[in-house]
Amino acid sequence: MVGRRAITIVELIVVLAIIATFLALLLPAVQSARERARETVCKNNVHQINLAIAQFVEAHQQLPGPHAPGMTGGWMVEILPFLEQQKTYARIVTGTTVEEAPELLFRPPTTFRCPRRTVLDQTPEDAMSPAHYVLVPASGRDSYHVFDAPVALDTPWITGPEISYSSVIRSTGPHWDGFFYARGFQQGVGFMLDGRDLR
Repeated sequence: MVGRRAITIVELIVVLAIIATFLALLLPAVQSARERARETVCKNNVHQINLAIAQFVEAHQQLPGPHAPGMTGGWMVEILPFLEQQKTYARIVTGTTVEEAPELLFRPPTTFRCPRRTVLDQTPEDAMSPAHYVLVPASGRDSYHVFDAPVALDTPWITGPEISYSSVIRSTGPHWDGFFYARGFQQGVGFMLDGRDLR
């Protein structure tokens, strides 16, 4: 009789335990890498938005004007041509209500989307996306900051939300409860937690 070689149940359990251990070690690393990638995209968006606003100010000698509540317009709409979004800009009729906006504007251009905030949003497909970034005017609108939108902010992107600096620092941000931000007319992106600059 020829002896057959086979794997025993004990060996199978050991192999499965080793595989489970490797997976348990690998999954947090994958999650961490995804989170870092989301952060990088968000920081780049803040930088690009800051540059676009600075170009708008250079061209018009003033910050984009604030919007009327519930109406399309404001800084996000005004800087679209400076983000190479002329076609999107041409589709927006400023001064109309948000409800009148066509479905193709429910989702903002990618530069206005923070991947981390997208994970937190629960926006239905048939509703307007909230703003992921806010403009914080300073010094009587002579300067500004661009911040991640507070998590609790549910203002449609197409209205270009503006809030005060004190409102930002009293709020919870999308990145470890903090915010990425850029100071107007300056290079670089910082991180703020509990009102402290942690750059």
